[in-house]
Amino acid sequence: MRCPVGFVCLVLCVLCASSALADVCTVPSAPHPTIQAAVDDAACTEIVLVAQVIAESVTVFRSLVMRGGSSATTTISGQVTVTGDSTEFNLQDLRLDGSGCAPVALDVTDGAQVTSQQDVVVVNTTEGPCPIFANGFESGNTLGWSNALP
Repeated sequence: MRCPVGFVCLVLCVLCASSALADVCTVPSAPHPTIQAAVDDAACTEIVLVAQVIAESVTVFRSLVMRGGSSATTTISGQVTVTGDSTEFNLQDLRLDGSGCAPVALDVTDGAQVTSQQDVVVVNTTEGPCPIFANGFESGNTLGWSNALP
């Protein structure tokens, strides 16, 4: 039984369209609540970060594009580590801020390559001790804390 050429073209078009839709992944979103979740998803070849501060450290181990709205509106607060000799990582329109806990905002190792097309700011400063709790709770009165096991 022969398969009509039109049917084969239709199947190929559907497959190409579905893979093209899966290439761009938005963070945060239901399927990708974190940047690392999008990096770990092999279908994401471009990661788009919404305009906000995202407190996360990320390890990029494969080639992809990561972009935000602008360096004034989209910030990754933490460390981005790019590793792997065949990894090509392209940054666009975002700010990497290593202030506070991350000693280096952008760490490139093992022969990886990082390129930037536009509007990328990298800040590497240490501003005092690294807080244990995000809300700074440890700087308050600790007399009420208990050393008893729960």
